[in-house]
Amino acid sequence: MIREDRKTENIDLIQLVAKRPAMFSIHNVESFFVFFKGYSIGKNDSIVTDFFTSFDNFIHKKHPEKCLKNIDTEKIIRLYSANDSHSLELLNLLIDEFINENDLY
Repeated sequence: MIREDRKTENIDLIQLVAKRPAMFSIHNVESFFVFFKGYSIGKNDSIVTDFFTSFDNFIHKKHPEKCLKNIDTEKIIRLYSANDSHSLELLNLLIDEFINENDLY
């Protein structure tokens, strides 16, 4: 039960940061991923790491081009974005799609 509560709490935080990135001084997709890499190290919690590992797999399945096989998720999102603002909008849409498809709630 405690792990489920922490899981929900962390997914809520990921969604909050994706929806309101400026509140956390995040201005592009790269800053978003740096924020959560630091967060997962600081919390020493595998839930966030597991979420983003699954999210990486989701993005790579969504964009199966051979040239993107070994490219980081944030770089793939950047590739399909016109600017910093659009990269965050696209990230938010992809996170929502990922959560809905995987029934994380």
